[in-house]
Amino acid sequence: MGGPSDALSAAVLPGIWGGLRPLDCERDARSLFADTHGTDIGQTWVEMKVGPFPTEADFVKHVAELVADPLRAFFAVVGPDDRAVGWLCLMEASAAHKAIELGYVLYAPSIQRTTLATEAFYLIMSHVFDTLGHQRLEWTCTAENARSRRAADRLGFTFEGVLRSKLILKGVTRDIAVYSLLATEWPDVKRAMRDWLDPSNFDGGVQRLPMATQRGAGHRGTAASAPGVRDAGNGEANSHL
Repeated sequence: MGGPSDALSAAVLPGIWGGLRPLDCERDARSLFADTHGTDIGQTWVEMKVGPFPTEADFVKHVAELVADPLRAFFAVVGPDDRAVGWLCLMEASAAHKAIELGYVLYAPSIQRTTLATEAFYLIMSHVFDTLGHQRLEWTCTAENARSRRAADRLGFTFEGVLRSKLILKGVTRDIAVYSLLATEWPDVKRAMRDWLDPSNFDGGVQRLPMATQRGAGHRGTAASAPGVRDAGNGEANSHL
């Protein structure tokens, strides 16, 4: 995005299966370190810009720096018990252009492939379009991050292309895939996500209709067939940039 980023702040966003609230270092960092540095540590952090962290203290310091950044808003993803099991970040905001990016997504293994994982995205996307009034929401990830690209496609984003050799992450030059969702597209995506998240769509914990079916055939996502995709495993995406 062009121009300087605008200041951002997180908010409390309640949902059906859990919700979002401002990430709090003192309250959340230590439990998130435990949840994201277990046996699945490699899978959790493989496509992330930073991490994993060698010690809890290093992770706590990192989280403190994140929440202190006025140009990024970190939302803790919480279950009914209000325990943080991940985070989402809004950044690169431009009030002049009504555009913003959803990035640095961290989900603990326990939340991946759950209704809460999807609802967290629904809540922050609704916040972007319905509350903040943006007209463009951007999603970027490494071109090889199959999980993140599938998630973007499932959530209704449109693939726009690949920026070649865009970033050096952990010492490796990476191509970056770019996706977007527009305010004009949001009502249909919102309806599909809201219907999918309704408890009536689940029978014994199993979905009756997948979200892609409910959204219909008009969606233009291309993650599954886009070049450069390497399967990184199942589950919602940890990305990001």
